[in-house]
Amino acid sequence: MAKSILLAQLSEEESLIWHTTLSSHNLEVWAAPDSENLLKLLEQKQQSQQNLPSLIISDIGIRYGGGTSLLATELCKWCTENAPETKVLLINPRQSQIKEVEKRWATRRGAVDLLPKTSLDNLAIAFETVATTLGIEINPDSLASVINSFKQQQNQLDRGAIKGRNIRQTATQELARKMAMIPLMVMATEAEPATSDTVVDDNPMQHLALDSTISQLHLYHVQVELDKTGAFAKELFKADPLLPALLISDKGKYIGMISRRRFLECLSRPYALELFTKRPLRVMYEQFNGEPLKLIGNMSIVMASQLALGRGSDDIYEPLVVQLEDEQYRILDVHDLLQSQSYIHELATKLLREQTQSTMIQTEKMASLGQIVAEVSHDIRNPVSAIYGNTECLLTYIEGVMKILRAYEKEYGTVSPLVVETLENVDWEFVRSDLPQVVRSIQSGAKYLRRLVDTLQSLSHMEEHTNPGLIDLLDCVDSSLTILSGRIRNVQIVKSYTKLPSVNGYSDRLIQVFMNLISNALDALMEMQSRPELIEQRSHLLVADDGTERAATQTLAHWQPIVMIHSAITELDNRNWLSIKISDNGMGIPKEIQSRIFDNFFTTKGQGKGTGLGLAICHQIITQQHNGKIILRSPYLNNNGDVTIGTEFEVLLPST
Repeated sequence: MAKSILLAQLSEEESLIWHTTLSSHNLEVWAAPDSENLLKLLEQKQQSQQNLPSLIISDIGIRYGGGTSLLATELCKWCTENAPETKVLLINPRQSQIKEVEKRWATRRGAVDLLPKTSLDNLAIAFETVATTLGIEINPDSLASVINSFKQQQNQLDRGAIKGRNIRQTATQELARKMAMIPLMVMATEAEPATSDTVVDDNPMQHLALDSTISQLHLYHVQVELDKTGAFAKELFKADPLLPALLISDKGKYIGMISRRRFLECLSRPYALELFTKRPLRVMYEQFNGEPLKLIGNMSIVMASQLALGRGSDDIYEPLVVQLEDEQYRILDVHDLLQSQSYIHELATKLLREQTQSTMIQTEKMASLGQIVAEVSHDIRNPVSAIYGNTECLLTYIEGVMKILRAYEKEYGTVSPLVVETLENVDWEFVRSDLPQVVRSIQSGAKYLRRLVDTLQSLSHMEEHTNPGLIDLLDCVDSSLTILSGRIRNVQIVKSYTKLPSVNGYSDRLIQVFMNLISNALDALMEMQSRPELIEQRSHLLVADDGTERAATQTLAHWQPIVMIHSAITELDNRNWLSIKISDNGMGIPKEIQSRIFDNFFTTKGQGKGTGLGLAICHQIITQQHNGKIILRSPYLNNNGDVTIGTEFEVLLPST
């Protein structure tokens, strides 16, 4: 039985080349319809026990009806899992050469190989790959005959016939396939970075950014009055082959659009040349139904692409009308829009990869640092515990020695000249009063150091807990203050604690949350303290809730950095919540960025000033791991109900 080959989503030229070449070697060749889902077609054949093809030659960006993209990786995966005897050979029709990294990418996903665009120049090499895969012998005479036949046809081809094709529709379809290949393109760029000698082609899209708007794209502005004839419009389209549409106006006022496609459709009707070319455009314009898609110039390219692709199949290739300021209208070609959206997609992919790599590096650093801190804190804990435990005994022994010395002094006195001289040399009265204080000071320092070590152990996951346990929120706050004690020496910490019940959670993660919140408050206060002009800006008037104006005038001499920590039990949504508020009297957070403050990778810090605010991880820990809430207020109401300039974060955890 002859081996069969399935051609999937190849261009007409490539399909003809492959079909002729394979048929010349007595191979059965058939093509899958473009409108049918290729995987469903193979599954139906398998379920009906029909023979599956021995080889599938497919475009790397497979598409089926409705414009949905099916990456070739899904095809390779299905064949590997369900039909191992069916091999897949991928073709990239948009490249004349394939890099090694792209070949490795294809073979790792189960493909036999990845070939460039099939042409008469590389047909022999491409067919050799097919023959090796199928295990057949190549007939040199048949292959040479096929190549010569195609070359003769190519020489006789009338180039004028090609121009009649719908160039923009074909280009849009090719662009859609190219968008499916963006991960491969980015991977190839990463694997082979450009050197200083690399020549980079000028890219008209290089000025675009992720938030670029459609007003930054190439827009057409050819406006025609309704009283102009169809012949006049025909000459405009003929003069500019890339002009997608004409803006139609009535006495200078925009009323609509006539696209090149609609215009040519009208002229292709019987007697259309006599009917439309010599009459005003009003006659042709009245034939069209529906309004064109009109967008605002400041709309993002990504949003505009979604709206353009959401149109019906009859209108999906129609140009768009862009409304600029001062009632100015322009035409945007949908091909240019999709091409710019593809470029932005590639930018987003690269940015995400860079940010992901940065996060992975930071995570590795933190993991290594956490392990080091855990080991060091464990080594420190034993001697610190010994010092702390022995100071109590030492204090008891010193008091006993003092009793003995007082007994000797009472029994024998200090009349001996040698004793008197020794007491004066050592300043006995001062030593006797200060020695217990020195021991108590050592004991206090050891106690603080032991608490710091315990906090570091908890924070560095020295004792990992898979299940949450009952914890004291105020202990977590105090542990955070202990770790940050070196930074809060010049900042006043005002505590207003209310006894809170225990809550189910992870102490190390909550310590991390409070550390980030307090650390951000300290950063804001230190920046304000180093810039007196910010304190002067803080002296503007605020309007309170009662409508009265309250002056917040403070000068550099009167302003002092303060961090306030308040705990309470509050009722919200008909249930009790444990509340921890951390506030500062800094400049606050601008309204325009408050909605982004919990986004990943967002930061207000400059280059070299940390990796971010840490609020995204705080939000994740509170909301996802503890079923709580974290609320930002800037400015906020203080305990007296007055509007206060600064920032307040409130952590709410459900009461157990």
